[in-house]
Amino acid sequence: MEVWLQRRLSRIALRDLNFYTIVFILLFTVVFSSLLIYDEYKDFLKTAQNGVEIAKGVPLNTSLSYQDLPKTRLIKVILEISTLALILFGFIFGISKVVNTMLARDMNRFLEFFESAHTQAELIVVDELYFAEFKRMAGFANEMALTISEQKESLQQLNMGLEERVLLKTQALQIKNDALEEEQKFSQGLLESHKQFIRYAIHETHTPLSVIMANIELFSMNEGRNRYLAKIEAAVKNIFSIYDDLSYLVKKDQIDYPKKAIDLGEYVQKRLEFFDEVALFSNLTFNYHKPKLVSWIQFNETKLQRVIDNNLTNAIKYTKSGEEIRVGVEGNTEEVVFWVESHSQKIHDPQKIFEAYYRERKKTDGFGLGLSLVKSICDEDGVEIAISSNKEQTRFEYRFKKGSSENTFA
Repeated sequence: MEVWLQRRLSRIALRDLNFYTIVFILLFTVVFSSLLIYDEYKDFLKTAQNGVEIAKGVPLNTSLSYQDLPKTRLIKVILEISTLALILFGFIFGISKVVNTMLARDMNRFLEFFESAHTQAELIVVDELYFAEFKRMAGFANEMALTISEQKESLQQLNMGLEERVLLKTQALQIKNDALEEEQKFSQGLLESHKQFIRYAIHETHTPLSVIMANIELFSMNEGRNRYLAKIEAAVKNIFSIYDDLSYLVKKDQIDYPKKAIDLGEYVQKRLEFFDEVALFSNLTFNYHKPKLVSWIQFNETKLQRVIDNNLTNAIKYTKSGEEIRVGVEGNTEEVVFWVESHSQKIHDPQKIFEAYYRERKKTDGFGLGLSLVKSICDEDGVEIAISSNKEQTRFEYRFKKGSSENTFA
């Protein structure tokens, strides 16, 4: 019951309240009038009973007139009470109607104000309101509307400013984007031209290098070797190593490099024989530690040559004159290790030397691409690299996963 009453009261409107007030006043008037009439009627009955007893001792005509007197009075009183109740009801009803009309007018003004608040609130004229409480509420409402209007106008101006700034920034970014696209196209053109030039240069370099090497071998066979020819051969082999690096860099993203079974110990020995003249030219010697067992790995020969050759040429380049370069291959059941160590200057930043174009000693010849190329190959094929360097020696180790002697293709 209480919940129902709360729900009913929460949905009641001012018109409903006015209706219920009138009904309550009417009921109250009827009940009040009925009580007065009932009370008067009891007095009438009492008086009538007394009159009958008195009338027993008087003549008939006198008794009748005496009995009519209380009845007449009762009718008169009932009429007076009914008239008074009707007047009272009309008076209260009129006052209630006027008050409710005033309340409804003030409430409608507030409703109109709040309905228009989301667009452009029309301020409430305080003097047009009847009640002091509503006038005070109207003052707060008007102040709120003015504050909202000012903030809305400020936000609109801020929004217009932001839109203008965004438009200007967008136009500036579009101009920069167009310029960047032009620069990118130009850079791509330059890069493509650079690659094309390297391709042509590599292609054209291979033939004269091959001719030089062939003639060196023919001259050595016919005339015998001499120190001048040895220097030429060492220089040509260095050029061949650089040529192979460039050739691999140009082609590595265009062709596949299949793996095959390679005896790492035998392969390293062949590359040492190739660079033997280069080492002698730099007053260095190789000391090769052969593996005790056949050390097979599954690897691409072109990639393996880049790893071996770059480490041998770096050892020749950085080892102190008159020293020996120790090279070895070791194997176990799971991996094969290729290592190079020599007496050279200490490497201060072992990880940074694998970055492209980085050289710890600027005066040394080269572009700083060799070890970067080696690192990329090792990362692609899962070869672990370990470096140790101090004042006495520097050692590079490369751990290859062991493979079978059967050829396979990647």
